[in-house]
Amino acid sequence: MIRMEDVTKRYAEGAAPSVDRLTLEVPEGSTVALIGPSGCGKTTTMRMINRLIEPTEGRILVNGEDVTKADPVQLRRHIGYVIQNVGLFPHMTIGENIAAVPNLLGWEQKRIATRTQELLDLVGLDPQEMLKRYPRQLSGGQRQRIGVARALAADPAVLLMDEPFGAIDPIARARLQDEFRQILKRVRKTVVLVTHDLDEAIRLGDRIAIMRAGQIVQYDKPDAILSHPADEFVANFVGIDRAIKRLSLFSVADAALAGAPSAPAATVAANANLRDALSLMVAANSDVLAVVDGNGTVTGHLTRDAIFSI
Repeated sequence: MIRMEDVTKRYAEGAAPSVDRLTLEVPEGSTVALIGPSGCGKTTTMRMINRLIEPTEGRILVNGEDVTKADPVQLRRHIGYVIQNVGLFPHMTIGENIAAVPNLLGWEQKRIATRTQELLDLVGLDPQEMLKRYPRQLSGGQRQRIGVARALAADPAVLLMDEPFGAIDPIARARLQDEFRQILKRVRKTVVLVTHDLDEAIRLGDRIAIMRAGQIVQYDKPDAILSHPADEFVANFVGIDRAIKRLSLFSVADAALAGAPSAPAATVAANANLRDALSLMVAANSDVLAVVDGNGTVTGHLTRDAIFSI
């Protein structure tokens, strides 16, 4: 869906490039997280896709079309964009905010109204309660949901997200990330996500591109990056606890054993991740947990050895 070929960005002639001969392919329907230290070029890379920043050299193709030859205004109307501080229009109601791009595209009002209600349902907000409210009347988490809804309004194939959950408190952030992951299962989009949070990249990214000095150092699935860092820079970036981080990629069900534990034990949900399960074991000072389903029925057990064998 997105292909960047030897893309370079210099902000001044003769200056060191912010992005240096970068080549990247983003498969259709996948989420790619761009991550790296400050100044590595990740935000510049993402913003060149919809030409908020113009590339100096190279080609950028979106669905086969060279974006440098497209009308930038029309291009942006067909690419969803979500930013950290949401950027909702404060003088517009929530309904008007979501309808902004469909209105620019000339959609019929009946179609816009239907789409607006569909999107509010999709992001878990009550249309009757939200449509006439203004951004200042919403919590940070609610505004972020509206930002996602607005980005999806015209049903774009591509969604760009610039640290979208960075301004949200940690508890709400984790919940919104999980909800966004569920949304993507229902509305298949190609997503490029810029983040400084490795846990967020692991949770949301089908693939992760780790950048340094305007170049991609390693581009692979989260499991591969955490298991086999390409070099010392990547190993240091993902951290000495990368083996623990890797456990978040697997669910308890992936390692659960048949049968109830032989003695009473703390419980863990089958759909929890193994990183959280290991934390429960440490807290309970136990080497085994009882695995339960959504009804609280014990369906098996999980041992420390089973976690470590993943």
